[in-house]
Amino acid sequence: PSQVWNMTVSMTSDNSMHVKCRPPRDRNGPHERYHLEVEAGNTLVRNESHKNCDFRVKDLQYSTDYTFK
Repeated sequence: PSQVWNMTVSMTSDNSMHVKCRPPRDRNGPHERYHLEVEAGNTLVRNESHKNCDFRVKDLQYSTDYTFK
């Protein structure tokens, strides 16, 4: 599939984020799953998979920079 688009990340509390996106324009294959990787530095701290591109990321650490992929 092509990449998802219109990915947004919004803070829902001091240690929680809401990540959502729009489906890819070109879909391939029978199953549609979305995967979210959360990294702190070079460390993978979370790896989730959902049927919809709508993730609630909770229990994040204060004063830590995260990357969402």
